[in-house]
Amino acid sequence: MSAAPDAATEAYKRALVDEALTRTPRGGFPEIERREGLRPGTLFDWVDAYGPPKLPTALHFWIGTTAQTEAQFISNFEVPDSYWQDEEASAVDAGIGFSVDLDEEHVYDEDLLLVIHHDVPRSVSELVAESTLESEVSAAAIEKKCAELGIHDANAMFVYGDPTQVVSDTTKLYNGLAYIGLFAG
Repeated sequence: MSAAPDAATEAYKRALVDEALTRTPRGGFPEIERREGLRPGTLFDWVDAYGPPKLPTALHFWIGTTAQTEAQFISNFEVPDSYWQDEEASAVDAGIGFSVDLDEEHVYDEDLLLVIHHDVPRSVSELVAESTLESEVSAAAIEKKCAELGIHDANAMFVYGDPTQVVSDTTKLYNGLAYIGLFAG
């Protein structure tokens, strides 16, 4: 069991914040707090204090039509339990599809990802309405970008809510879908 939160060093707090933000175990923040003997909510407070600055909400969108089944499509985002058991694990080496697509060594934040797959295509506006996007201006911009790409109907979409995520290749297909862009939430 670790030192009481008020006696913890700044280096200790920052190390736990780094783990929470880049290698969050399956049980999330509560699992780290239990392991370290911290009072529930402590890690959330430390992330607020020592984590990255709060950024405006923005969402990355990928939209398109896939012939994959829902299970096949979703498997691209699955993180094997073995990844969490090895602190030195690389998300790319573990074969985590979304991390491979992004060329990221660490796994993405599962809490910021929304994956939608339908058996039958529907209009882009219907798909976008299923996201957490609140901006009508952004929704219109997404529909316009999709139209420019020739996407009028689609059966799949995924949305990632980390505006700091770099998408270095905006022309390739990610899990078979086109990258539409980053839009204000």
